[in-house]
Amino acid sequence: MADLSVIKSTLNYVIDWMQARINERTSWDGVTIIIISIIALIATPLVKYAGWIGLGYGAWTLWKREKVQ
Repeated sequence: MADLSVIKSTLNYVIDWMQARINERTSWDGVTIIIISIIALIATPLVKYAGWIGLGYGAWTLWKREKVQ
């Protein structure tokens, strides 16, 4: 039973700590920065592919003649 009380007190401490942090502005700033950083890390390879596709499309439109009707 001693182990259960230790687990409960630890769980209560963690929950109290998290609830205290939710009300702080700096915690929201930190979460926002973390989310934007994760998005940037995930999107970086996609931006490189979009750049190559754009470069290819630009070269193709430069090479292709315009149809005059």
